[in-house]
Amino acid sequence: MSKEKYLGLSLVFFVLSGGCLLGYHLIGVSVDPEGLLTEPFALTPLGWFFLLLGLVAIGAYLWISKKS
Repeated sequence: MSKEKYLGLSLVFFVLSGGCLLGYHLIGVSVDPEGLLTEPFALTPLGWFFLLLGLVAIGAYLWISKKS
């Protein structure tokens, strides 16, 4: 894989991460009339996971750039 692809992949992961975290805040947390908490909990770990993948892809890009 070329080093430019790692840079593009990291950008995609950062956008996905931002989208998940922004979506969590836009959807919001609420309590329904029965007293149950409703929140899009899955978006929080997905956002952090995509952020981690973006950082790994940036690290791979920097490592390959330094190596060549």
